[in-house]
Amino acid sequence: MLKQILLVEDEEPASKLIKQYVDKFCANCQCAAFPSATQALAWARRNRADLFILDIQLPDYRGTELARQIRAMPDYRFTPILFTTELAGEELSAYREIKCYDFLVKPFTEEQFRTAVTSALELGRRMEKRPVVLRVEQRQFVFEYDLKNILYIESFGKRAVIHSLATGRVLADQVSGYSLTRFLELAGSGRLIQCHKSYLINPARLEKVDKQQRLLRLRDCPDPIPIGEKYQVNIMEVL
Repeated sequence: MLKQILLVEDEEPASKLIKQYVDKFCANCQCAAFPSATQALAWARRNRADLFILDIQLPDYRGTELARQIRAMPDYRFTPILFTTELAGEELSAYREIKCYDFLVKPFTEEQFRTAVTSALELGRRMEKRPVVLRVEQRQFVFEYDLKNILYIESFGKRAVIHSLATGRVLADQVSGYSLTRFLELAGSGRLIQCHKSYLINPARLEKVDKQQRLLRLRDCPDPIPIGEKYQVNIMEVL
C-alpha cells in the first residue's frame, strides 16, 4: 500500500534532498512537500498522511505549533511525526507535549534519515492494526466503543444514544454532553456520516438505500434509519 509522507520544509535544497532520500529507499512512499505550515495543514485535511516530517523553523509559524494542530485532528492523534532542526533543544519538550517520534539534527546523513523514517513508518503500521475506538467520557468514567461495531448514533437534544453490537446483541447506551458534530470529530474523517439532523450512521454497515421512502438499512440493524433531505448528498458520496 502506498504510504503518504507530508514534508514541511521551507528551504528548497533541503526539501529536494529529503525527497531524493525518500525516492531512493522507499518505493511505496509518496512525498508531498510544502514550504509553509498553512499549506501543509490544508493538504492534511483533504488527504491522508502516514508520516509527517516537519522543519522547526517555518516562515509562517514554528513546526512545533504545526505539530500541535496536527495532533488536534482526530485522524492524526497517533501518526508519527519527525522534526528536522539545526538546534536540538525545543524538540525535547515536543517529545513530552506533542508525542513527537524522533528528530533529525541538520545536516543529517542519508543513513540517519533512512533509519528514522523506516522506524517511524513501521510504528505507523503497528498503530494501524489497533482497533479504532470512539472514546466517550461520562463523569468519572471513560467508555470506548470499537467503531466497527457502532451501528448508528441518535441525538435527542442534550443526550444521545449509541447503538452498537456486543456479543451478537444490539446495545443502546445513553450518553450526555455530546453533539453529533462532536461525535464526528472524535470518530475521524469518514468513519461516521450524518444522514439526518438527528442521526449518524456507520457507512461500513450501509446495505440498502430506499430513495422513495428516504430510509436506510444497515447490516445487523433491525430498524430503518431516516434520511434528511439536507443530508442526502452525504449518502450519495458513500455510494
